[in-house]
Amino acid sequence: MTCRRRPLASKISPSRKSLGVIMSFFSLIGPSIVGYSPVDWPPLAASKRIVVLWVGRLGDVLVSTPFLDGLRRAAPKAHIVLVTAEAGEGGARLLDCVDEVAVVRKGRRVLRNAALLPVLARRTDYVIDMNSAPSSTSRALARIAIAKVKTGFQALNEPPGEREHMLDRYARLAKALGFEPAAEMRVPVSDEAEAKAGVLLGKMSKPVALFPGNFKKNENRWPEERFAELADRLAALPGFSPFWLTGPGEEADVRRTAALSKTALPVHGPFPLDVTAAVLEHSALYVGNCTGVSHLAAAVGTPSFMPLAGYTAAVWAPRTGPHWSAVSSDWESCRPVTVEQAWAAVQPALAAARSDSRL
Repeated sequence: MTCRRRPLASKISPSRKSLGVIMSFFSLIGPSIVGYSPVDWPPLAASKRIVVLWVGRLGDVLVSTPFLDGLRRAAPKAHIVLVTAEAGEGGARLLDCVDEVAVVRKGRRVLRNAALLPVLARRTDYVIDMNSAPSSTSRALARIAIAKVKTGFQALNEPPGEREHMLDRYARLAKALGFEPAAEMRVPVSDEAEAKAGVLLGKMSKPVALFPGNFKKNENRWPEERFAELADRLAALPGFSPFWLTGPGEEADVRRTAALSKTALPVHGPFPLDVTAAVLEHSALYVGNCTGVSHLAAAVGTPSFMPLAGYTAAVWAPRTGPHWSAVSSDWESCRPVTVEQAWAAVQPALAAARSDSRL
C-alpha cells in the first residue's frame, strides 16, 4: 500500500518545566486527562485523528516504522501526527505514513511552548505513547493531550523485557491496539535524492559505506584504530570501493578515524538525511557502529555489518535486509570485539555483496 503524505510542520518547544506550566493550565479548565486503559476503545478504522508520541532519536523513529506503517493501514482515514524530539525530526520527516510532524525542542521559554496547544489540545481519537522506557516528557505530553483513548506500553499485561527486541515490543503494542505491524522497516527515497547519490557513487564498483559514528556513546563505538584497520583490509579487496561516510557534527571525528588508516579513502558527507538514505541505498554494504545511520541503511534495504554489544544485538540489531555482526562478550559494550573477530564475521557479508545484482 502506498502511504499518503500531507506534509505539515508543527514545531513545538516544550521543556519539562514549561510542560508543567501548561499542564497546570489544563488542570484549571477541566478534566481533559483520561487513563491509559479506557474501557471503550473506538475502532481505529473510524479514527479521524491520532497522535503518536515517540520522543526519541533517529534510530528510535526508524525502528518504529513497521508499527507506523501498520497503523496507517489500520486507520486509513486518520490524520496521524508524530511527536518526536529534535534528534528524531530528520527521520520523521522522511516518512510517508504520517501526515504531520511535531517536534519537542529544547528550551525553557513557556511562551514558545504555547505551540503545543493546537497540536495536543485538539480533540483526538487516540494518543499512543511509543516510549517503551519511562519518559517524563512523554508522560507530560500524554497528560496534556485531549483524547478519547490514551494508551502505550503501560497498558500491556507484561512490560517490555530487557532482552526483548524493539520490533517485538512494537508488535505487541500493535496487536494490543488490534492491528498487525508491517513486516519490515521502510523509508522512502525521493527521485531527487537518488539522482544525487547516483552522481556521487555512480563510478564506484560495489561501494562500501564505512560509518564509525556514534561518537557520544563510547560503549556503542568500536575503537577507531580497529575500525581503521578493518578499512585497510576492505580497501585491499578487489572489486570493492570503500568510503568513509560522515553525519552532521561528526565530520571532524570521522576524518580523525580515517587518518588512522594506511589507505587514503574518500570521505563523503555530511548530507541531508534523504541524500544519506539514497547513498546507503546505492551502497553494496554498510559497515559501521549501531546508530541511527545503521537503522537508515536497514530501512532502505542495504546489507550491513556491525560490531555489537550483547544488549544491542538482542534489542536493536536490524532485522530488515541481510545483516551480519560480531557480537561482543560484553553485554553493554562492543569495544572488546577484535579486528580478527570482525574480519571473520564480515566474510559472509562480503560474499553476499559480491553476488548482489543491484550494483
